[in-house]
Amino acid sequence: MNLLTKKESRGLWAIWAILLLPILVSCHTEYTTQHFSFPPGSKPHENDWKYTALIIVSSNESPITKKSKKNVQIKVYDKNKTYFLKDEFEFVSASIDANVVWDNFEEIKIELVEVGNEFAEDDYNNQLVKSGPNVLLSLIYQYNHEDNIFVKIQLNHGE
Repeated sequence: MNLLTKKESRGLWAIWAILLLPILVSCHTEYTTQHFSFPPGSKPHENDWKYTALIIVSSNESPITKKSKKNVQIKVYDKNKTYFLKDEFEFVSASIDANVVWDNFEEIKIELVEVGNEFAEDDYNNQLVKSGPNVLLSLIYQYNHEDNIFVKIQLNHGE
């Protein structure tokens, strides 16, 4: 026994689609990742690393290359997924790249820079490609042996 006519059924589907579409579209997140392993020279694909620093840049706006709100997560963990650092930042920028110096375990230097993308088709990216990257943030983390975590000891905002 069918309780709804075909016309009523199509009407309900249309209402569901109208209600769910904004939810589905708003949940879209784009992201990029960069991995840096320790000890220096180790290669994750060869499984000779002990620790990794992971930089995740995400945005709810597409494409991720355009100037928009970006969330940056910095994580350091070992092979057992024990975390030694979790930090987060928010920027309004184009693409974000990370430069990491991690020569000894005790100290990690991270520079977050806004970079232009020559394949993005907008004026802001074109200008960044011509002028070069903008330093957003320079960070230094040191390992705290008592708490077994990295702590931020220096934070310099870019120009």
